[in-house]
Amino acid sequence: MSVVLLGIGIDYLLFLLFRFREQLRARPEQSAREAAGQVSGRVGTAITSAALTIVAGFATLGVATFGQFRSLGPAIAVAVLVMLLGSLTLLPALLAAAGRKMFWPSKALGHEPDEGRAARFAAQVARRPMTMTFASVALLAALAAGLIGIRMDYGQGNAAAKTPAAATETEISRALPAGVSDPTSVFVTATDGGTLTAGRLDGLSRALTQVKGVGQVAPTVLNKDHRAARIDLYPTADPQSQQARDLASGPVRAAVAQHTPAGTTAHVGGTAAIYADISTAVDHDLKIVFPVAAALIALILLLLLRSLLAPVILMLSVGLGFAATLGAATLLFQHVLGKPGVNFSLPLVLFLFVVALGTDYNILISDRIREEMQRPGPARAAVARAAQHTTPAIATAGLVLASSFATLATTPGNEQIAFATTLGILLSALVLSLVLVPALTALLGRSIWWPVRPRPTKRSHPQHRANAPAPEPDRVMMAD
Repeated sequence: MSVVLLGIGIDYLLFLLFRFREQLRARPEQSAREAAGQVSGRVGTAITSAALTIVAGFATLGVATFGQFRSLGPAIAVAVLVMLLGSLTLLPALLAAAGRKMFWPSKALGHEPDEGRAARFAAQVARRPMTMTFASVALLAALAAGLIGIRMDYGQGNAAAKTPAAATETEISRALPAGVSDPTSVFVTATDGGTLTAGRLDGLSRALTQVKGVGQVAPTVLNKDHRAARIDLYPTADPQSQQARDLASGPVRAAVAQHTPAGTTAHVGGTAAIYADISTAVDHDLKIVFPVAAALIALILLLLLRSLLAPVILMLSVGLGFAATLGAATLLFQHVLGKPGVNFSLPLVLFLFVVALGTDYNILISDRIREEMQRPGPARAAVARAAQHTTPAIATAGLVLASSFATLATTPGNEQIAFATTLGILLSALVLSLVLVPALTALLGRSIWWPVRPRPTKRSHPQHRANAPAPEPDRVMMAD
């Protein structure tokens, strides 16, 4: 939660700050309070929509069956709402109070900066949209190819860690079944008012010894009043492996269901059985959370952009970014570093962080493009102006948010999540929002806003005139 709030809080501050500086440069005679009011009114809409996409994404975890997801989602959703409230009230108030002193000691506020890298980059995207689209899609598709052969890892840690416990486990597994260090257990309880004896449970014990993959069955252990018993099984497979999970959830449970004595109930437990149940819950949650979160985010984009085509393009681009990020994580950790697979929680966490947080940047660039297209002139020039003004804010915000997620790498066990979320945010900000989305918009022109296309006005709104730079050179309009 601290990483999310730090990252998006700074992001929203940057969105306001860059637009505030642009407003002061365009209208030096305007008071700081008036400028802060106009900027917060314009950017506040995009910030609200961006925050609501995060809230919508994480709130859907409330319907998850896995408890870790069910508690994480609503907590982050509430925290983001609090951050949104601060972004719409405290941050504009600070801008209004500080005014031009906010940028002290820089003296560049009094004049328009020379055409820099952002302007040249924006002009290149608008001038060669087909090339930029192909290059960005090719990059994302190449990373997404890493998804081939992806496996989920439900291990509890780094099995290769050089610790005394890991060394002891390795030594034990040389002489005894691998499951001795972490057995699968069958718990039997008397339900008929009688007592349990080892003899009453012999049939169940013998049936368990016949299960393929069970190396040994330990003697039955009874509690003091003989109303409950435990039978430990030692699988031949690593208890943290997929084979052990399949064994516990399949043949072992089937044998227990078939040979449990009358008047008793039996359940299969242990690490392998627990993670087999988690696997089932996570698979179920992925099938529910993904479509519900995507539908809510698409609805928010639909209401903000007032278009049917634009939200589809944004969602497809974000989906490609998600696939590329997960593919890159799979390629690195599973195929290159030889891990058993990617962390079981990574797809869902990555979907929410990359799709929900990454959509922030798409919303900012799309909202600015729509605003610029309301001015007279060709659509590609509007894309170039929008990209020029939003590139510094999006690039800076993306680097800040990615850096905040990168700090998770210092916590043992979070290396995969740290790498994947950091890469996903960078791809969302630097590739999707600054290249792919503007390039596609330049290709489609104002038709991307179908069915409600922004009509250029002969005389733009005063705020547009104040915020807008001079028209782009004709070279921006050259065909790809």
